[in-house]
Amino acid sequence: MRKRTIATIAATAALTLGVIGAVAYAESPPPSPSASPANPKTPQAPKSQGTETQEPSYTGSVQAPKGADTEDEAAEAAALAKLAKISEADARSAALAKFPGATIQKASLEDENGSVVWAVQLTDASKAAQEVKVDAGNGAILAVEADGADNESGAKD
Repeated sequence: MRKRTIATIAATAALTLGVIGAVAYAESPPPSPSASPANPKTPQAPKSQGTETQEPSYTGSVQAPKGADTEDEAAEAAALAKLAKISEADARSAALAKFPGATIQKASLEDENGSVVWAVQLTDASKAAQEVKVDAGNGAILAVEADGADNESGAKD
């Protein structure tokens, strides 16, 4: 009987220590990201203080060369036209597919934070002005912005 009592006490003590350890582990703060990076092979960019988030937040499939966004609009348009893989007609068709019955006002190539996009301005079927950003590489709708709005929404609209 004495062996059974000692075994019961030992099992209870082990169980108690296990529960205390589990609670202490669960209540401990997570390790800091600098202590254990998720992917140690990829260097993390230093976070700069006081910088704004670049808008728009989407990225196109065709990247504009550095310095393509210049004061000389004709030179910029020519440089972007060389990079575009879809035509203006293709961009207009993509915008009309998103807004059936719309009337296109204008389409132009733009450098949006390093991505070459077609900006298609249109009036939709309900007479609201819209600007559709179309990827100049594959014709995908990257964003839609109501004319006059400051925030852009992704293609999941």
